[in-house]
Amino acid sequence: MPSIFDAIVGYFERDGWKYRRLTGHDALEMGVAGEKSTYRLVVVIDGDRSIVRFLTFLEGKVPETRRREVMEYLTRANYGLLLGNFELDLGDGEVRFKAAADIEGIGFSYEQYQSTLYVSVAMMDRYFPGLQKVVQGSSDAAAAIAEVEL
Repeated sequence: MPSIFDAIVGYFERDGWKYRRLTGHDALEMGVAGEKSTYRLVVVIDGDRSIVRFLTFLEGKVPETRRREVMEYLTRANYGLLLGNFELDLGDGEVRFKAAADIEGIGFSYEQYQSTLYVSVAMMDRYFPGLQKVVQGSSDAAAAIAEVEL
């Protein structure tokens, strides 16, 4: 039976993704295009804890002066999400969406891979326009969320 890492590499190749392995980690990285922007996707396989994480990163960093408002926007976005969450690194302003799967004893099927990847990218893409407005200062967090979640 192939390792989870090998299975995910196989899924990436099956789908024709261009990816690279992150040196020293059981992780793969690639660029992905949503409908509203492009993102960096990193898939991290934690074999010791049997967890696979799909991390979709926003390009660039949130300026320090906008982090508090972005933090509110992401907290409002997270409320009610069922399959994943947004994260903001308050130290450097990095924003990502994380969708994860606990695979202990069950493996990780192609269907699970597709679903987890899709959720991670789709949620970042859905909330991207409001996030950009908050980062640019053209909207406050509450108004931006209200517009995105119509």
